[in-house]
Amino acid sequence: MLFFLICHKSYGYEQIYYPEEEYSPRYMIKDYSYIKNYNQLWQQVSAQIDISSYDEFIYKDYGTYTSRKSRDEVINYIKNYKIQTGELLSEDTVYPALNCLIIQNKALLKARQVLDNVPAHDKTSLVYLAAGLSYIYSDGLYELDKLRKIFKEWLRLGGEDFPEIKGEERQKRYNLFSYIANMPDNPSITDEFIKILKNGYYDKLVFKNGLFDIFNADFYTIISSRELYAGNNITKYFVDYINAEYMDIITGKHFRLDMNGTKVNHYWTVWDYEKGRKTRKDNFYILPFDKQTYTLSMQDYEDKIFFQINYYNPEYIDTPYYAEITLNKADKSLNGKTVWPYTLMRNKIINSLVSSPSFVCRDNLSPQHQIICESFLLRMLDKISSRKYYLVYKNVKDNTKKSRELALKKEKFIESLSQCYIDRQCMQHEYKAYIDMLISFK
Repeated sequence: MLFFLICHKSYGYEQIYYPEEEYSPRYMIKDYSYIKNYNQLWQQVSAQIDISSYDEFIYKDYGTYTSRKSRDEVINYIKNYKIQTGELLSEDTVYPALNCLIIQNKALLKARQVLDNVPAHDKTSLVYLAAGLSYIYSDGLYELDKLRKIFKEWLRLGGEDFPEIKGEERQKRYNLFSYIANMPDNPSITDEFIKILKNGYYDKLVFKNGLFDIFNADFYTIISSRELYAGNNITKYFVDYINAEYMDIITGKHFRLDMNGTKVNHYWTVWDYEKGRKTRKDNFYILPFDKQTYTLSMQDYEDKIFFQINYYNPEYIDTPYYAEITLNKADKSLNGKTVWPYTLMRNKIINSLVSSPSFVCRDNLSPQHQIICESFLLRMLDKISSRKYYLVYKNVKDNTKKSRELALKKEKFIESLSQCYIDRQCMQHEYKAYIDMLISFK
């Protein structure tokens, strides 16, 4: 018996709980008490989404030693787990709804913590299956490296599935989890997405709703959508305090205009042609993959289905086109190519306009910096620019005398902004006034 335990100890069962994840924005409840009527909105949203079961699970004490009974209870919890997004999201309820989704992710994190405390001799393949599912339910293949290790361990221990999963569905799941376990190092999203389509894993790994780092800036936001039919998805992402008349000075990039060359387009808008007319469709899905978040749009033509993968980051905010995949309807063949010429980036958001350029918008910030970062990202990442206003600002910057005057006005703006502390409306007002000044600057 002692030899048996030593062998299990020496093998080193794969870790399934990572404490540092607790400090990721995916799992950190945000303090929105400064928002008017937030507590009432929280009560409204939490009652409609019904987060009581998540709360009860998060705060239940399983102790440091997890018994078989507790292990089976947690496995059963994951087996029956459903992320609730609801149809109630609106501009008024976005912040409490965001915290509701974070709480649901915290429940998944707690499940992995409990399962990690299961003694080695009780860590069956179902323990690893539940851990793997907890990641997939949250955001697909985002934590790909961890998922590969978890499902390799699941396979090593027998590749068992839940007893009620039988027949063809059982084999499909086994194939999916085996595919994840055996994915190559540094995989290509283009190549792997073709495999996902060929093998029928699309519905398991592509999302319509949830909490995602859509800008690859360690900034998680709510995506809420309604699928009209396969490939056509009405999407709403929630970033408020946006005025479409104003440009985003920070990025200094060109953005697309509408057909009349006046209004600024949503920067991942998908265009379509109907009876010779150009129409706009907010038609994208979320494809988390290997610590990056991509958006996926699908266009259905007479002879083919065309998939476009975009990648968003403030560094490349005007050039998101990443890859394209075409499905030929006649012979079902799939062809893809990657068109992205840059190095992928994340966690690179440095706030050079407000407060200090010395801190990075990421984990473990003070409440003031959290609000500054969030406000900064709301302004920076939602597309409020146009070529016209960009060129106005560019002309000012290229004039030495004007540049000196502009620098003084910018210093005054930063000073005014810092006095707002964490008052979001104050920051909004100061930023709006600054943009108005830039537009009218002579």
